[in-house]
Amino acid sequence: MNAHPATRPAAAPRLDAAGVRDHPLCGPLDRWPAEYRGPHRLSHTGWLDFTSRLERREEVAAVRSAVLPNRRVLDVGGGTGELTRAIAAQLGHCTTVEPHRSRVATLRESAETGGIGTIEILPGHAESLPFSDASFDAVLASWILPYVDDIERSVAELARVCDPAHPEAKVVLIGGSADNELVSILNESCLTLVGEDHDHQGYLLATAAQALSRHGFGDFALHRTEAALHFPEPDPEERVRAAASTLVNFWFEDHPRSEELRTAIAPSVRRHFARRPHAIGDQGVVLIARPTPGSTG
Repeated sequence: MNAHPATRPAAAPRLDAAGVRDHPLCGPLDRWPAEYRGPHRLSHTGWLDFTSRLERREEVAAVRSAVLPNRRVLDVGGGTGELTRAIAAQLGHCTTVEPHRSRVATLRESAETGGIGTIEILPGHAESLPFSDASFDAVLASWILPYVDDIERSVAELARVCDPAHPEAKVVLIGGSADNELVSILNESCLTLVGEDHDHQGYLLATAAQALSRHGFGDFALHRTEAALHFPEPDPEERVRAAASTLVNFWFEDHPRSEELRTAIAPSVRRHFARRPHAIGDQGVVLIARPTPGSTG
């Protein structure tokens, strides 16, 4: 039996770029940076440790739902391939671009396992995608904004390769939410020590929304999603050490003060585990941008 209309979940309200900037998920506004702080640099081993602990089932489900009506999907920054494989399994095919050679090799290994649809893997960067205009009806970019050199150029490329005339055209971005526990711990304990500005994930999404709007994708919806790093170590101090190492190594493994950072972050991690003993949230925002009404004639 169909649910009574009053019990059906309400659709997310549609927003323009200004609405994205002012949305609580993109806060806090009082910490809004004057400009892009520049990309974080990920080390290979730190990234592997991070992803080995990361559980993102809700995020995967959100992406699968977003691209369900689509047929030609590009995943920019394939990473571990988790989202790429989920899309390929659902639609039969997915194309991905990944800038890191080691991850390209990992993606190719996963694409050869069979039974998940076909995956086309190309090396490349978000700032210069190796495709002609309007090659895809949906473009996904999950957690890439903190790592690109040029947000404006990257977003322009996402919009360029998405076909605005397709009835299900969309650009899907995933970034950190205002209540992201991982980023909050790093902001509290590490950023001042390394002389870097406060990391503001909402600023990245709002900047991307402004750029997308200028390129004809100005109809937005925001959804919160949940992911988390899991720390099953039974001994509390062993767990704190493991989390301190995972978080610091993710952004600062090769930093000359990395050992000092692991010591500095431990009290924040310990306070967090007093509330949530075995996980650190990597809460996210799914931003879906569709063509601005009337922009495609």
